[in-house]
Amino acid sequence: MRFKACILIVFMILTGCFAGTKEEISPEDNSAAAEIQLTPVDLFQGEAAKFKLFLGPMTGAFTLKYEGNKPNVSLDIDIWKNGQKVDSAGSIGDLFYSSDEQKDSKEVELIISVDTESIIGLEESRKIKVNTNSHSGSSLSTFTIPWDKTLTAQGLIQDTRPRSFTIEQPVHVFGMHATSSNEIHAADLTTDSLRKTEWALVFTLRLDGDME
Repeated sequence: MRFKACILIVFMILTGCFAGTKEEISPEDNSAAAEIQLTPVDLFQGEAAKFKLFLGPMTGAFTLKYEGNKPNVSLDIDIWKNGQKVDSAGSIGDLFYSSDEQKDSKEVELIISVDTESIIGLEESRKIKVNTNSHSGSSLSTFTIPWDKTLTAQGLIQDTRPRSFTIEQPVHVFGMHATSSNEIHAADLTTDSLRKTEWALVFTLRLDGDME
């Protein structure tokens, strides 16, 4: 009897160890393991070029599609000055949200526009519009930031070719930059390039809950 009891105790201990190991190997959030593909979208191709007047020149679009586990990611809008992040203009959480519990939204299209907003008696500002479209519907988010009038030249920073990545680290996916000089340099979405900007608005994918 004592021998059987010992075997039972050993079995329970081993079972507990295996359960604990399984819990550690299978974390609750596998977002970082998902592969995301970014594909640029030409909004103003062909006859659609006429809409550029209404959306403004600082407008771009792209799609994001994931493979694997659904990533819980946010699109953060970071403000950079003299080559480093100094503030946040806002954030859009759970980009791949779906109201249909039986089917996750694996693809989302984002249209981003940054335009001047001038109101008599108030300081000039920039209005940021982010429209998200997926099979579950569309949503428009707006953010407003103050604007430094000395920043007279500005340009977009965006991908021209598709690329894939995982989200272990924050990933820059879109941006615009500005300078107070009459000469603006080309920039891309790498951190090294962004460090050379005088001022930039950088749209960054991060895991929900991550802080930089």
